[in-house]
Amino acid sequence: MNIRNAFIVATSLCLLSACEKIDLEKEEGGNDGVVHTVPTRTGEGTQEAPYTVGQVIDGGLDHKIHWFIGYVVGTTYQSMKNAIFEEESRYDSNILISDNPECENINECIPVELNTAALKKAFSLNYNSHLFRQCVLLQGRFSLYFRTNGIRDVEGGYWLPEFNYLSIIPTEWDETEEKY
Repeated sequence: MNIRNAFIVATSLCLLSACEKIDLEKEEGGNDGVVHTVPTRTGEGTQEAPYTVGQVIDGGLDHKIHWFIGYVVGTTYQSMKNAIFEEESRYDSNILISDNPECENINECIPVELNTAALKKAFSLNYNSHLFRQCVLLQGRFSLYFRTNGIRDVEGGYWLPEFNYLSIIPTEWDETEEKY
């Protein structure tokens, strides 16, 4: 095996291991067995077409369980005014997600409540600082959280590493020719 082939194999193995599905432990509110579906569009609240952060900010969504997509850009403590846009965090009860992976503005992100140990371990920056600014798909309920539109009652979700390499902002999907 030459060096080029060895590099291709090693790179492929790294990418495949990054696409691992996260199953939440069986507990009340957990969603064991979520199928890893890669969204192809946005705007419907389904796993294939999740709501974007912009849609949550705009409001008007019903309070049923839906799917949401965004980049994890930080966390906060007690108020959105205390937002921290850094990968290191000692707070594990919430994350902030945005349509823009580089977001550092509280008006462009929403809070997501992580209220179980399994959710905290799977999605909080306290446990997953290496996934800062990475794309996540979450199943939860549109609700007020920290006096702003956000997501609560999260039932499950998973990371979407394939979007991190593509650097595509979910709201721009309909503008691109190629669908992912």
